[in-house]
Amino acid sequence: MSELPSYIPIAPWPRRGPGRRAEIIGATALTTATILGMLVGVGHRHGTIWQPLNASARTLIGERAENVFGFHFDVTLAGVAVVLVMSAVASCVTVGLTSSRRPFSRAMTAFGVALAGYLVHLHIVARTPGGLAAFLDVGELRALYFASAIALTIGMRYAFFAKTEGFTSP
Repeated sequence: MSELPSYIPIAPWPRRGPGRRAEIIGATALTTATILGMLVGVGHRHGTIWQPLNASARTLIGERAENVFGFHFDVTLAGVAVVLVMSAVASCVTVGLTSSRRPFSRAMTAFGVALAGYLVHLHIVARTPGGLAAFLDVGELRALYFASAIALTIGMRYAFFAKTEGFTSP
C-alpha cells in the first residue's frame, strides 16, 4: 500500500489579467485624455483653445457656458468634469458589455459604444441649440468618437495589464 505524502503540493493561484475595475479605470483615463486632447486641439484650430470644453459644460451649467471663449475656472472645469463623467460612462458600458477578454471582441464592443454615442450625439443632441454639437462639425464629431473608440479599446487592454509571465486567460 502506498503511503500518502505528509504534505499536499498546492499549485499557486493562476495570475489573471486586470479585473473589471482596472479595465474601467484604464479605459476612462485614456479616453478622457484622448477627448480632452482632441477638444483642445479642435479649439486651437478654431482659434479659441478652451471654447470646446466650455461648450461641453453647457450640459451641466446651462446657458452660462455659452460664448465663453477663454479659460474661466468654473465653466472650463465643469466642461472637464462633463468629459470625465461621459468617458467613465462609456468605459463602464463597454466593460459591462464585453463578455470576452479577446481583443477583437473588446474592439467591436468599444466601436459599438462609440457608434451609439456618435449617433445619439448627431441625431438627438445636435438638435438642441448651443453646446458642443453647435461648435463641432460632423467630421470633427466623427473623429472625436472614432478616437474615443480606439482609446477605449487600448485603455481596456494595456492600462493595467499584468505581466505575461504566468498569465492565464479565463
